[in-house]
This record gives sequence, C-alpha cells and structure tokens, in this order.
Amino acid sequence: MAKKNKEIKCYYCGKVIETSHEHVIKKVPMSTKAGIRNYSRQLHLDCVSKYNEGLENTDMRKEENSDWDLVYKYFRKEVLGMDETLALGEHATKRLLGLRLGLYYPQAQNVRVLPRGYSYKTILITMKVVNPKVQAYLKTTNFVNFKHKIDGVMKFITGEIPDVQKRMDTQKKANEKLDQEVAQPTFDYKSRLRKKKEEESKGIADDVASLLGGSL
Repeated sequence: MAKKNKEIKCYYCGKVIETSHEHVIKKVPMSTKAGIRNYSRQLHLDCVSKYNEGLENTDMRKEENSDWDLVYKYFRKEVLGMDETLALGEHATKRLLGLRLGLYYPQAQNVRVLPRGYSYKTILITMKVVNPKVQAYLKTTNFVNFKHKIDGVMKFITGEIPDVQKRMDTQKKANEKLDQEVAQPTFDYKSRLRKKKEEESKGIADDVASLLGGSL
C-alpha cells in the first residue's frame, strides 16, 4: 500500500498547498540566539507576493510591534502583577508569541505580518476578558514553578480566544455594513415618486397659466 503524502501547509496563510504548480520554497530570515538565520519555508505562489508586501509595509509592521508591546506589558503587570522593570522570561514570552499563531511555542517561526492565527489586538482583548477569572485562579492555586503558573494562565486565554475572535469578526462585519449604508443611502422610491408628481403638477399649472395670459 502506497504511503500517503504528507500535507504541506503554506507558511503565510496556513492552508494546504494542493498542487506543485502553486508550491514555492522561500528563504525566510529568522532571529535566533546565534543571530539572523535563513530558514526554508513553503508557500503558495500567490502568497509569496503578499508576504513580501507585508514585510515592506512599514506602517503595518510598526502597528504590530506596538500591539505586541501592549500585550507584553499587560500580561506582565495586569495579569502576573510583575514590576515593569522585570523581563517576563523566555517561556512566558514564547507562550505569548505562540498565541499569535495558535501554537504552544512559535517554533522558529516569524510571527509577524502573517494573516493566520490571532492578532495581538485579539490577544489583548482576550486577556482583559479573562483576567478576573485568572486573578481568582492565581490566588487559590499553588504552582510548582513559574512555568507551571504561566501554562495555567494560558489555558484561560486559549480557551476564550476563539470566541473573542468570533465576536470581533461579527462586530467588524456589522461596522462594514453600516459604513456601506451610510455611503449608499437607501433609495426612497415613495419620496421620489411624490416629488415627480409635484413637479408634473407644477408643470401643468405653468402651462395653463401661460395659456390664460399669465394668470389663473
């Protein structure tokens, strides 16, 4: 029995690459402890240009960096109650970066400018939603170590984040629909018909007045 080929998922969009015609291997620079290294990543042909555009979009990268900074600081101070001068540590930082792609750890993946997973805005909102429950959990639980504590907190976030994303998507669609309605007001057929009749009546009255020498 022939061995089934393993599915190849696009590094950019996360969807399966169906055919060899749309399969491209691209070198992607990654930041490691040893410095910047290039890793081979597999993408859809159409996704290559989208990925490159994202890397070149300085406004998008600046916004995402700012959002990441807010996530990091909120998790450190509001969730864990740590001093602002302290670093989270490698495990906590990797768990936060993993949330961006829906993974435990990012696994040497560049988490920026990728459309899959969850945005840092979604992650931040989720943290704020679950934080009251997290604080109660932290006060009543004994942890083996800091890693155990971080993983316990992450269960609250990963459990809630799909629902938060769903609600944000629903709100976005509602806002887009409202914007369209404002930009394109509904055609009021009755008002237009009434206006047309008034104009026709006025035209008839003017014609009659003209036939009678300018007076009715």
